[in-house]
Amino acid sequence: MGYSSSLIQRKFKDIVGKRYDSVLKEYSEFLLTEEELLVPEIRSILVPLDFFVHDITDEAIDVLSAYEATISLAYITDAGVVEILERALNQSSTEEFRAKKEEYGRELLERTVAKLEEHGLSTQTRMFVGHKGDDVVQMAKNHDMVALCRRYADGESTDASISPIVLRICQRVETPALIY
Repeated sequence: MGYSSSLIQRKFKDIVGKRYDSVLKEYSEFLLTEEELLVPEIRSILVPLDFFVHDITDEAIDVLSAYEATISLAYITDAGVVEILERALNQSSTEEFRAKKEEYGRELLERTVAKLEEHGLSTQTRMFVGHKGDDVVQMAKNHDMVALCRRYADGESTDASISPIVLRICQRVETPALIY
């Protein structure tokens, strides 16, 4: 008998009698399973970055530093935007855009690595052109956790809401996700 079943049986033993199975079924989604009670071992954390992620917050660094994990930073330029620019502009303008994006990406990666290493965290970096949501979901399979900025792939929204891409990533990844 699992922890959830045992808890429900003790809690409702004298109240529900023969209705135990229906109570267990109705309330089981609100209780953690045995598997969910285990704290997963976190050895590698994926942190995707893009143009809209300006810095990693101190609070996020505090959480990440609780794990003795390697932080994999991935700066992703949106392939869809590059494709649109290739069709709309000439080759030199598109290359200039990509060069500026890569320069910004390198600066952001260097700044973030320096900030993380100040806190004693081990880091790896990667930069490429891809599909932000799909590539993060694919890369997450090789990591134990994903840490996402709420503004990742969002644009310059003024409210404090979470990006739709971040929500979609969280729904699709099988690893734990931290939104900062």
